[in-house]
Amino acid sequence: MKRTALAFLLLSLSRLVVQAEIKPVVHYNFGKAGNVTYAATPAVLHPAVGRGELRSAGQPVFYADAPADRKLKGEGSILFDGRQDGYRQEQALGTADGNRVLEIWVKAAGPDTLARQTVVSHGTAANGYAVVRHEGQWRLLCAGQETEIGAVVPGRWTHLAVAIDQGKGTLWYDGHKSGEFLPSASLAPNFSVAVSESGTEAFRGSIYEIRYSAFADGAFRPEADLLLYGTRTAGRPTGDSVFRSALLEQLEAPGYGKSVVRSLPDEHPTDDWLIRPVRQQSRLYVQRPDQGGNVRFRLSNGLVSRTFYLGDNLACISYRNLSDGAEYLRAVKPEARIRIDSIWYDIGGLTRQPELSYLLEEWLPQMKTSPRAFSLEGIETGAPEPRYPWTPQFHSAPADWPPKGLRLTMTFAPTGAVPEASGLRVRVHYEIYDGIPVIAKWIEVENGRKRAVLLRDMECEVLAVNQDQVSRLHVESDYSFALVNADLRGSALMHYAGTPKAYHVGGSTTRWIPDPDYNTWASHNQAEDKFLGFPHHNLLVSKLPIGPCTRIAPDSAFRSYVTFELLHDSDDRERQSLAHRRMYRKLAPQVTESLIAAGITSHDSTRLKALIDQMDSLGFEQLDIQAWPGVSHDNLDSAYVRHWRGIAAYAASKGIVMGGYELQIASRGRGDSVDCVHPETGRPGSLFGQSVCVASRWQDDYFPKMWEFFDRTGFRTYNMDGPYHGDPCASTAHPHHDGLEDSQWRQWSAQVAVLRELRRRGVYIPIPDWYFLNGQNATGMGYREASANLPPQQQLLLGRQYIYDGTWHKLPTMGWMTLQLVGFYTDDPRVGLEPLCENLERYEAQLFQYLASGCHLTVRGNRLYDTPQTREMVQRHLDWFRKYRDILTSEIIHVSRPTGRDLDCMMHVNPFIRHKGMVIVFNPTGRKIEKTLRLPLYYTGLQRKVRVSGADGKTVVHPLNDRQELSLPVGIEAGGHAWFLLEE
Repeated sequence: MKRTALAFLLLSLSRLVVQAEIKPVVHYNFGKAGNVTYAATPAVLHPAVGRGELRSAGQPVFYADAPADRKLKGEGSILFDGRQDGYRQEQALGTADGNRVLEIWVKAAGPDTLARQTVVSHGTAANGYAVVRHEGQWRLLCAGQETEIGAVVPGRWTHLAVAIDQGKGTLWYDGHKSGEFLPSASLAPNFSVAVSESGTEAFRGSIYEIRYSAFADGAFRPEADLLLYGTRTAGRPTGDSVFRSALLEQLEAPGYGKSVVRSLPDEHPTDDWLIRPVRQQSRLYVQRPDQGGNVRFRLSNGLVSRTFYLGDNLACISYRNLSDGAEYLRAVKPEARIRIDSIWYDIGGLTRQPELSYLLEEWLPQMKTSPRAFSLEGIETGAPEPRYPWTPQFHSAPADWPPKGLRLTMTFAPTGAVPEASGLRVRVHYEIYDGIPVIAKWIEVENGRKRAVLLRDMECEVLAVNQDQVSRLHVESDYSFALVNADLRGSALMHYAGTPKAYHVGGSTTRWIPDPDYNTWASHNQAEDKFLGFPHHNLLVSKLPIGPCTRIAPDSAFRSYVTFELLHDSDDRERQSLAHRRMYRKLAPQVTESLIAAGITSHDSTRLKALIDQMDSLGFEQLDIQAWPGVSHDNLDSAYVRHWRGIAAYAASKGIVMGGYELQIASRGRGDSVDCVHPETGRPGSLFGQSVCVASRWQDDYFPKMWEFFDRTGFRTYNMDGPYHGDPCASTAHPHHDGLEDSQWRQWSAQVAVLRELRRRGVYIPIPDWYFLNGQNATGMGYREASANLPPQQQLLLGRQYIYDGTWHKLPTMGWMTLQLVGFYTDDPRVGLEPLCENLERYEAQLFQYLASGCHLTVRGNRLYDTPQTREMVQRHLDWFRKYRDILTSEIIHVSRPTGRDLDCMMHVNPFIRHKGMVIVFNPTGRKIEKTLRLPLYYTGLQRKVRVSGADGKTVVHPLNDRQELSLPVGIEAGGHAWFLLEE
């Protein structure tokens, strides 16, 4: 179906306000942290922007009072006693030249006195500027002159400003011009607050904020530039009524997945989406305008909804989990934020919410857009688009691709208040999917200018979340790889000393941080903070650890990564992780592809064809040429290519796909001119020893050869070790990135482009990282090289622990395991299973447990059987796996982690197929164990009773209790196993 779209172009003349690009030089906010009243202030104050440490005199204190709506947000100020309290540094904030504006929010205390009180002294009264209280007036002392600014009203917050534009000085009182003055030609080395340069003339009262900014000639616009906090409005667009009418007309026009309603529906799902299909389709509900002309519209699929309000600008006002009715939002934030050069811009959103711990409907009409925010100009809907090519193959589970649902695109443009951003457009994209409580979001930045612009930073999602729902909102993005996911707490492979840089420990794109605008949350005892999980970390920001720092060419667009948000209705670990796995099943369906593989290191044609023949006789489906030496994918020597083309053709004739191992990027240097340059040494080097920079000219040489190799050989798997793990590069000479700040983004983009081309070609992609949302098939179920040198009996139990731990957030098919018939790092016969016929029981035990897990299994060796008895054993278990493949590759419920001291159990569930569950029980001990297992069958979808079948062919109907639990009596011989099929 064609997309319904209507675009609107707003000329800058339709905006009343014109705002300059003022740049704060130094900005002090004295009470933003919401400190306790009469608590002592720090001895040293640091600015929120810029440099300039202020050191205290006396003992100023915090006070819970602030101007305008800042007080309602829980902010405070500094209270000075009028005797000796103050702050000072022995240098001025810059020079006397240039265009500058100094702003102060101040409140006088007590009756007037004849003595002069200094509020701020920049330089001195003789050589600089001093704002003082004297004889009932706020005054400016400058170069021997004294000029009144306005009347002092004790107990009332007042905004004072001193501006210099092209050599002319003006004074401003609460946003209104109140006088002029002749600027000083020099600045003495002093900047002091509440005291003069000599520490005298102390001020009695409160100061909330001081900002010192620069601007271009003639560009100062006080009605928009000053920090007035709504005490004086900046004006409305002159074309607002025409513009709003056009937007409303567009919203109510017919569109894909859109319904215009008198009231938004009250939705409550009756079924659990994890065990029953949800039939409701995703919709955009548009509510007709209220009497004030304000509109609400809602994106919903019956499980999750996101509601938007179109008032002074577009704002998200509700985010609900419809399964439990939970509201996730406590406050309005921008739809996104972008930083062009050094300037941040909000995309949509509303400000002046009186309280940020909750949101009341009656506040919405009074809330206003930020003067510098991009404004909504158009909306369109359509079907979801595929993020990469994919065609079902390799026994993948049935799935729609792209997934069914609805896409909503909202276009924002700068207003006349930000002329420096004219020509830019930001598109905010949402996708919601049928049958799953997930919403995806990403942005595009379009450059309609005649010159390139630098997108230095971006926040693709900003959500002020109710703190009781933080643990029930899973957020991840497709910008996902080793170093960007690395956490300071470390992992089994990496631990950190000190505080590493963000490019080495990214912490993911998902940040839970304190909200700097939210200062009324309760300050708990530190022990409670720890027990509660630091609930004040309730502002969600989705952003890159560094970058993208990307130049957008004229008439071009930049597309961000995609953020996925999964709303949970419970804190139960199994339920949350099962929902996460179902998300991958729907949004990355290639992860359900299933192949049974054999691996060999030999390049010898005779040995390879002999193995392929055995694979064919047993029904193996994939051949890996493993390390070492693996395969060189950029080696186009005719004999080399001809050899692998012959082997691949022979395998294909048996229905087998093949590929080969190569250490491609991470930990493999390719030469100083193309390798990553370490940011801290300036020389070739990286966290992974030495890695090639994917954004160097290496990509221009290697990847074209690799594609030709795939074309000429017919390889169908991409068995690359060391994909791009995240090494930054500080080179400024590589052609595909500019420097450090864009190096991760550019290299990730290059790796993703490769994965998407592989998906287009129908290639199976097992790589050791987390690119699943960009097309990857599998990663290691668990990784520790030392375990490869253990004897088979130790590997057996350890392997089941890997499976238990590795399937909390992976489908079985997303993790690979290796059955070693020969040693990997050693020729020690105790490590392998050769001769196979003499180790038949150990071979069978490992083969069964890996097949029973549903993992991506590779049997590594030179042969798969050596006698008819060995062949019969392998064939029997492979036939069993193929018979029950649909349930064995389904999600695992974690019944019990193997300990070696008692029975352990794997249980697969899938309520949407005929085989509802499969229970596999192992006895690792040296004695027979008989006991009754209590198995949670809720996620099989079965109710009241279950038919249980075992290897003996007998079927028994068992009742379920009211929690859908099965009491299953079992007796397992020492070192044995048993399986039980669950059906309706």
